[in-house]
Amino acid sequence: MRYKAIRFIFIVCLVPMLMGFCILPQGIQGHVFIEKNASMPLKGMSKQKGLPFSTMVYVYEASNIDQLIVQEGNFAKGIKATIVKQVRSDKTGKFKLRLAPGKYTIVLGYQEGIYIPFFSGNNGIAFVEVSRHQFQEIDLKIIASSMD
Repeated sequence: MRYKAIRFIFIVCLVPMLMGFCILPQGIQGHVFIEKNASMPLKGMSKQKGLPFSTMVYVYEASNIDQLIVQEGNFAKGIKATIVKQVRSDKTGKFKLRLAPGKYTIVLGYQEGIYIPFFSGNNGIAFVEVSRHQFQEIDLKIIASSMD
């Protein structure tokens, strides 16, 4: 009887762990903010993050600007790329996505399209790198005055 109990524990607990099923998660987490009237901070004052913003956070395969649909500055109608995951940030702007290790593009839903929070180099769209067993912390900001 005791042998069967030990064997059961071994099979149920240890074998999956040894096979890699108990891998620590990794992905991207952070906050989304919106800044409506962006201006230079006054001397001696730090730049504000903006207000927390609830919106869709889209993660695509790593993409470049040639894949954008109707781009104007940081705004576009969409991306011709494969979407990997999406999540809505909560009312405090917080979001969290579990992803496989790799390089991704992250954009935000805004008005009738997407907002690109930053560009990566000359050609890349908001690259984020996910490493094994780590959550990449990133705060994303929509500068609404860039949409006018």
